[in-house]
Amino acid sequence: MQTANVSLALGGNHGNTIQKWAVTPAEVAVLREIHGEASVFDVDPREDIKRSSREERARLLDIYGKPPGSRELSAVEVLFPGAAARVFESFDELELDPSFYKAKTRVTPKKPHEDEPEDEPAEDQPEEPEEPEEPEEERAIKAKPPPRKAAKKSGKASALFK
Repeated sequence: MQTANVSLALGGNHGNTIQKWAVTPAEVAVLREIHGEASVFDVDPREDIKRSSREERARLLDIYGKPPGSRELSAVEVLFPGAAARVFESFDELELDPSFYKAKTRVTPKKPHEDEPEDEPAEDQPEEPEEPEEPEEERAIKAKPPPRKAAKKSGKASALFK
C-alpha cells in the first residue's frame, strides 16, 4: 500500500491547513469525504507499506469512526461498506487531478540562446563612436516639463466664490 505526505485544508478552508505524513490512499479518500474534494493537496507520494485492506479499514474506523451514540454512518463506512471491503491501495486508483500533486520543480527564466548574437557588432565593422555625455545640470534642464499656463476663469464661477 502506498503512502504520501499531504497538505489538508480543514473543512476545505485553505487558510486553515495542516500537514499529514504517511497517509494512505484510503485515508486520502476519507479525508476528501470529510473535508471536501479539494481539501487534500500537495500530495507527495513516498514509500510503500505492508498492510491489508482489512487492517487499513480497521485503522481508519479507529481514527475517523463515528462518535459514540451516533446513528449516522462514518465516512469510512460510506466509502468502504462491509467488514471485508477492499480499500484504495495506490494513488492511481483515486484518479486525482494532477494539480493535487506536489510540484517537484519551480519555473525558471529562460537563458538566452548561445547561438544568437547579443547585439555585438561584427568584427569587420567599425564600432560607432560614442556621443559625449552631457553634464548632469543640462540633463536636468532638458528633463523639466514646460511651465503650464494659468486657466482662464469664467466670470460666472469667479462671481460665485467671491
